[in-house]
Amino acid sequence: MKLVAIALAVVYYFLIVAFGAVLLAAAQLRSSTGATFDTWRLNYEANRALNETLSERLRIANEKTRNDSKGQIGSQGCLRFFDEHGLLRPDLIDPETAKSISEAREKHTDISQLIGDVSCIVKGFSWVTYDISHYKMLVESDSAETSELRKSLTGINEDYTELIKGHNDFLAFKEMEKVWYLRPFVLAPYDLLVLLLVVFMGALGGVVRLLRDFGTADKQNPVDQEYLFVPMIGAVVAVGGYVLAMTGLLLLSSARAESSLSPFMISLVGIISGLLAREVIDTLSARGRKMLADQNESKQK
Repeated sequence: MKLVAIALAVVYYFLIVAFGAVLLAAAQLRSSTGATFDTWRLNYEANRALNETLSERLRIANEKTRNDSKGQIGSQGCLRFFDEHGLLRPDLIDPETAKSISEAREKHTDISQLIGDVSCIVKGFSWVTYDISHYKMLVESDSAETSELRKSLTGINEDYTELIKGHNDFLAFKEMEKVWYLRPFVLAPYDLLVLLLVVFMGALGGVVRLLRDFGTADKQNPVDQEYLFVPMIGAVVAVGGYVLAMTGLLLLSSARAESSLSPFMISLVGIISGLLAREVIDTLSARGRKMLADQNESKQK
């Protein structure tokens, strides 16, 4: 049973070290752009999605314009069967067409099922004239919609040009998304990546603390529960230590931009927080008491 516990502890610590190293490498890779890339990527994806939507709408609008134009041209072609007074010209109707017209009228065939010259003559001059006006109005509406969509697409393309101008590093990250083992680290928000790095480095600090106590002759070896819980405590305390550091109260200056923070400095904060968990907790408590005392004093004034 003791060997099983040792094996599990080895695997547990190996995973902490491995994930910490991977996250450190990923944070170092992303540190050149920081959280700025996350905002840029959202704009880029929104631009691309809007471009695809508008392109599809433009395709549908163009297809509708072609169909309505065909309808208008076909209706205008029907006018050849009528004179200037709207009367039918029988001399232009061949016997086969005349036969089809008679059958359609006898059977009361729906007008939508008729095609060609038969449809033109059965509709009559008034209907054909109405169709011409109707299709003309549709074509004008389609043209206006198509023009508006083209203008929108032009604006989207200009925004895309501005997005990629001078951002070759961002485009390189977009290409990295195609690599399966890099994709999670590229898609993950940089702030989340940094917090995960802090957590695992805090756990690593807890491991270092255990190994220090284990190898020291004047200290008692950790009890069994500590091999599991000390790294977990280090991970939790590291978040508090990182927040404290980010406020400029410990190691880092708050005047620096987050994107410029070195992942190695962030890792150091996590390791120290896990290694000196009790001291970090005491420091957080002291800072908290001071903040509350200052607030109470300001309220009394």
